[in-house]
Amino acid sequence: MKDVLFDMDGVLCDYMSRWNIIKEKYPELEYPQSQFGFFSRLEPMEGAVEAFNKIKNCGKYRCYILTRPSIKNINCYSEKAEWIKEHLGEDVLENMIIACDKSMVKGDYLIDDVDIHGQDRFDGEHIHFTQDKFPNWDSVLKYLIQ
Repeated sequence: MKDVLFDMDGVLCDYMSRWNIIKEKYPELEYPQSQFGFFSRLEPMEGAVEAFNKIKNCGKYRCYILTRPSIKNINCYSEKAEWIKEHLGEDVLENMIIACDKSMVKGDYLIDDVDIHGQDRFDGEHIHFTQDKFPNWDSVLKYLIQ
């Protein structure tokens, strides 16, 4: 079995929509993500929960969550765990990894929307989510499962 690492913000969770809502309501707030409950209240990205479950249950992969903490909100550790428990299930919490530098974690695939926190040095394959080759979850599913 191969290991697939899933980023949260911008991949499983719609970080920017919530960020924009708070920024619009409180324009003086420099770091909207610093607000209590920010991470636990994120909406899932379209198709993300279904795609995660399809990959998890296809029998080919071990699935992990690899997320970067927000230094502007130390509550993000527990809030991200709350989100995982609510949307993906309590059992997935056993596969939650929090790392500032994602190149320090081993895996075969990393599904992530950015490449500025070690993703570009990740030893496995970086599936660059929302970019040309992988614009959405359908393209990721097609690549990993079919």
